[in-house]
Amino acid sequence: MSEKAQKRSFATRTLIRLKNLGSWCRSHIILSVLGFLGVSWIGVSTLVYWAERSQSQANITSYGQALWWGLATFLTVGYGDYTPVSWLGRVWAGLLMFSGVFGVAIITSKISSYFMEEALREGRGIVNSSRLKDHFIVCGWKEDMHELLIHILDFNRTMTAEDLVLVANLGLPAMDNLHQHPRLTKLQIVVGNYFDAVTLKRAAPERARKVLILADRTPTPTGATPAMTEVDARTIMTAMMLSNIARGTPVTAEIIDPKMDQYLKLASVSEVIYSREYSRLLLGNASAGTGMSNIIFDLLDPKTPTRITSALIPEEFFHLKYFEFKSRFQELHPHGIILGILENTGNSHSIKEMALRQAQKTPDVSRLVQNLRNVKELKCNHPVFSPPSDYVVPEGSMAILIETRDHTNPVSEGGTPDAIPRRKENAGRAAA
Repeated sequence: MSEKAQKRSFATRTLIRLKNLGSWCRSHIILSVLGFLGVSWIGVSTLVYWAERSQSQANITSYGQALWWGLATFLTVGYGDYTPVSWLGRVWAGLLMFSGVFGVAIITSKISSYFMEEALREGRGIVNSSRLKDHFIVCGWKEDMHELLIHILDFNRTMTAEDLVLVANLGLPAMDNLHQHPRLTKLQIVVGNYFDAVTLKRAAPERARKVLILADRTPTPTGATPAMTEVDARTIMTAMMLSNIARGTPVTAEIIDPKMDQYLKLASVSEVIYSREYSRLLLGNASAGTGMSNIIFDLLDPKTPTRITSALIPEEFFHLKYFEFKSRFQELHPHGIILGILENTGNSHSIKEMALRQAQKTPDVSRLVQNLRNVKELKCNHPVFSPPSDYVVPEGSMAILIETRDHTNPVSEGGTPDAIPRRKENAGRAAA
């Protein structure tokens, strides 16, 4: 290779390195500015020390004094205890002053823009997904939404508004109304259609403790109320997406038409809420004068002294007969009345996967076929009220009981997040 070609190749490599360095500096602006300030401080302080040490009237006589003067100068503090007296030292001091002003200005602007972006993100409903973990997602909108969210906090006493993420297509007035409530000031909101995959992923459902899908009948921008089938279709669509992007997260879905629940079950929804069916059943009971509507209301209202709930069962209580279990469990909950057993609790998708693995472990073909049939017919979160005395409490179950709120244990309310995987695993073994 000729000398001219070698020079051209060297120049090309140098330009490439400079471009790469420039790209790195642009993507790491804070580190670049800090590095520039550090080099300027050490370099200029050294040059000023060399220029001042030979001056008879100099007050910068040691390298330590030069470093202190440089630090006060480029940070624009200007104590004035040390100053260069030579013209060369003052030239270097001027350069360090300019470097400090520009460097500090860049860092200050980046910090200010970060906090400004955070404020704008919150105002526009943009949540930082990387920070979300073990949160509760609510998809959709209801009238008196703030009351629903407060009820969720009331029934989950270990949860705060920071753990709540609302995914709904809201405007700024609606968001401001929610945040004005004292208990919802730190509510996180993701603005957009909850049945859209991109919007839903911003709420990080794969790391959530639970997802609640509401039957959202919010009028469209034209003022038209969505049809019942359209509302249920959105719910089913959201559940289907969650079964793909958040397979291990328990999902509860509200549906208007009970005939559509088969699609939710295919999407491995843990609990289905039949809101219109509940209303019809309560009205039917009220017509008979049984007082059932008052009973249900008092058991569900967080303001009443008693409630109906589910409680974790200690592992040593599994496989006991019901009469023995009831007497021993009653000792743990002296202020509660046991109504029955809730079988196969947890996420339905995980329960069935574990049950399927357990069912395939038998070498007996006939037993295998029966196990697979049981897995197919397995009902998640299935209540068994007042079972017979010889009923065996299966693994992965919870106790259904009525208890006094003043004496409740926070762990009884659905259990701690750490206990949920254990319930899933136990349910899988029990189903086999």
